[in-house]
Amino acid sequence: MKTKEVLFIGELSQRVDLPTQTIRYYERLGLLNQPKRTESKYRIYSKEDEERLRFIQKAKRFGLSLEEIKKLIDISALGAFPCVNLKAMVKQHIDELERRIQELTAFQQELLSRYEQIEALLPDSTAVLNDAIYNGKICGLIERE
Repeated sequence: MKTKEVLFIGELSQRVDLPTQTIRYYERLGLLNQPKRTESKYRIYSKEDEERLRFIQKAKRFGLSLEEIKKLIDISALGAFPCVNLKAMVKQHIDELERRIQELTAFQQELLSRYEQIEALLPDSTAVLNDAIYNGKICGLIERE
């Protein structure tokens, strides 16, 4: 059975499991070429458009932003191979992720330390709050920092 060469936006949306609004957004960003139109102005897409959308979905799984994906598409459109650029982009994402993990680990340690201080002052919810604990306009445990 031969597949149709022309797809309307709803059909394309179903095939690639993306909302039609996302497809239009990708067109506005230049990730997808502006589609041809029927005489009644309906967008019509090709198999290549479907393949491009699938590429975008796969590239997003690498953690790439839409801007980075567009850069790869543009490099490819010039006839060059964008895989070297991909390698650099992924490495940059790994480095950024490692930095964020370190920051989150440090923040976790800071919160654990603060929680231990709070736990020492308020061992349970029935503890009587004294002026030393409350001593603040809203919550002295925060304001005394």
